[in-house]
Amino acid sequence: MRIEHVPVPNQKQAIIKIEGLIRPLSLLHVTDCHMNETDLKDGEEAFAESMRLYGFDALATRNHFDDALRYANDKSFDCVALTGDVVNGATIGNLEHLEGRLERLAMPYLYTPGNHDWEYPHQSWGERTRAVQYPKFARITGGQPAYRAIALQGVNLVAIDNSTYQITEEQLAFFRERLAEGLPTLLFSHIPIYVPSLLPEVVKIWGSPIMMAAEGWDEKLRKEWMVEKTTAATRAFHELLLNNPYDNLVGVFCGHVHFGHATPFGRGSCQYVTEPGFAGGYRVIHLLPATSP
Repeated sequence: MRIEHVPVPNQKQAIIKIEGLIRPLSLLHVTDCHMNETDLKDGEEAFAESMRLYGFDALATRNHFDDALRYANDKSFDCVALTGDVVNGATIGNLEHLEGRLERLAMPYLYTPGNHDWEYPHQSWGERTRAVQYPKFARITGGQPAYRAIALQGVNLVAIDNSTYQITEEQLAFFRERLAEGLPTLLFSHIPIYVPSLLPEVVKIWGSPIMMAAEGWDEKLRKEWMVEKTTAATRAFHELLLNNPYDNLVGVFCGHVHFGHATPFGRGSCQYVTEPGFAGGYRVIHLLPATSP
């Protein structure tokens, strides 16, 4: 499958030409809004702890998110993809606000959680907390927060939750099956995959290689970030992305590191890291039919 990533002047868009595409498609990618609409519904202690830990401007984050969704409706995009950390904490107030806003969209959306979406006041960050909080995201993830796919005009849009830096065997099998369908495939996840060109900027800003399947972790910092060593399933997933035998992985779209970046990898793919929504970031993804060479 012939895929061409057209150079663009900024991190607010991507233009991708795809062989055999039925018609042009436009998607809006939004990530890392970090809204906090927690109120007293979860109790005074949860409210106080949520506010104590929150370091963003609550009004600005709300307004940026509303602007992005309004823009999506104004431009009649074909789909909106949201790749996590849209809210800070799985509180009642946050989920009610998020669901209410997403109901305003006039097009389908694809949502995958980030590491801050499912955190909860006074609960330790990790797999156990995610498992407890996961059911709260059922309504906005088609009942399956771990993975989901939408077929849109002959294109597979796939969401995989990698918000603990790991992939399960079930997620790996699901993604392999989607690639095997042979359609052009876009992957949406929260955490970027490790590619060498992204490493210097990530370490410069965060002091650690906070990417999935990353190399070069200091063991002390790994413990501070609560990142487990890369599992076999995660390594296999990373290898599949780099060496996809079907040559139909258009790109990976993610966030997490709070800056924009685009770099080619694998067999004709490109990883697009989108600027954070809390700073007004977004990316418009234009998919165009490739003309004959």
